[in-house]
Amino acid sequence: MPRVQFGARIPASGPASSVPRVIDATRDAEALGYDTVFDMDHIHNSHQRHQQYPVGMGYHKDPSNTLEPNQFETISMFSFLAGITKKVNFGVGVMPIPLRDPIILAKEIGTMEALSGGRFIFGVGVSNVSDKPEYKATGRPFLSYAERYEMLTEYIAAMKEIWAKPSATFHGKYVKFEDLVIYPKPPKGTVPVWIGCETLAGERERPAVKFALEHADGWIMGFLMNPETMRSMVQDFKATAKQAGKNLSKFDWCFQLRLSIGETEKEARTYCDWIAGAQQEAWRYWGLMYKQKEAPVSAVKTASVGTPSKIISDVEKFIEAGTTHFDLWFMYPRYENLLTQMRLFAKEVIPSFST
Repeated sequence: MPRVQFGARIPASGPASSVPRVIDATRDAEALGYDTVFDMDHIHNSHQRHQQYPVGMGYHKDPSNTLEPNQFETISMFSFLAGITKKVNFGVGVMPIPLRDPIILAKEIGTMEALSGGRFIFGVGVSNVSDKPEYKATGRPFLSYAERYEMLTEYIAAMKEIWAKPSATFHGKYVKFEDLVIYPKPPKGTVPVWIGCETLAGERERPAVKFALEHADGWIMGFLMNPETMRSMVQDFKATAKQAGKNLSKFDWCFQLRLSIGETEKEARTYCDWIAGAQQEAWRYWGLMYKQKEAPVSAVKTASVGTPSKIISDVEKFIEAGTTHFDLWFMYPRYENLLTQMRLFAKEVIPSFST
């Protein structure tokens, strides 16, 4: 069984974000032995959402943070970061594909992959009801759930044609091109695609499940999910994949773990206790929290908070449930708190899972 991998979410958005911090956090992550750095992708980011940033990536009232609603663009940011690093991978969790042009995006990713030596993980999604303002702001129609998955499926199929063929042709409902020549190609011939959705449990014709069977190399999500729910989902999808003839031997299960780690329980609590008072409206701006009307104080209760031994125990449970990769959402009011946690996790937790 391959070694479980760990990725750290860098401050590419939210109150703690800035150009120097994006660069320094990425360099630190690589030096500390993290396998991946992750970000999220949006085009539009309101001031309200910035101040209620989901969950715990900088307190907007802290003077060391910014009031500017930064949202670094994924492909251009990762292309730059690839040039100042050597081995760390770059994952987006996730990109709302209906907001993108698939032809231009395929060219951008192909170029980034060629320049980086194939270090990109392409997390994709179809957005959710809390993202409607972004569609309105960009002048894009917010189609039905089924239609958004139909669009996602077609976009990814078209992009794979571009990456694989010297001259690509595609005729679909949402994408059409003829004898399209786009180089450079990704060095591995394609790009790993991870589907970002609440769950892959359920019947074969569910839009997310159907897409995963046809195009996904992994799944990325989690947040409010516990190990038992994770295990049940993995088993359910494995059974569905077996019936469909899909090989899951190299399929990644990436759990987005919200955590706060400290040398002491008190220190770990200090990093995240501010959330309950400062982010009462955060649930309005974040997918599963919006769906479940999950208040920040309750969301923190479902996170992993404590000393390294507590975090190790929680990580073990998710690995036993099927997790192969972690997207670590450290919770912190100040950027310095992020670095402290990244270093402690790398020193005390990662070595426990290095063999």
